[in-house]
Amino acid sequence: MIKGMSRHTGRSISDNGLPEHLKQSLHDLLSTLIGTRLCRRKYGSLVLALIDQPGNDITRLKIMNASATAIIRFEPRIKIQQVQVSSTGNANAWDITLIGTYLQYSQEKSFKQNYTIGAAA
Repeated sequence: MIKGMSRHTGRSISDNGLPEHLKQSLHDLLSTLIGTRLCRRKYGSLVLALIDQPGNDITRLKIMNASATAIIRFEPRIKIQQVQVSSTGNANAWDITLIGTYLQYSQEKSFKQNYTIGAAA
């Protein structure tokens, strides 16, 4: 079992479904704008730079690309298969659904995880 620490409570977290530490890591990656981490300037994604763009198919495609690129680059524990993006109906917020697999105990397990990034997050 992989142990981690909750960034909200400081308590240890355990595995169930997609491990909590991977959920935290993916949310942090998607919600961190590239260039904002002092010691890791290249860490993050361009999702935050795109959330206030017009809510059309072009922006959706850009957010899908920014999400997948960041995960492939910075989260080697995840194999991303699909990124689904939809508008929340709230200005400046998007729902991002990640579908893929992760490695746990030498076995690939599938997952589907939803994140809201933007004003409603």
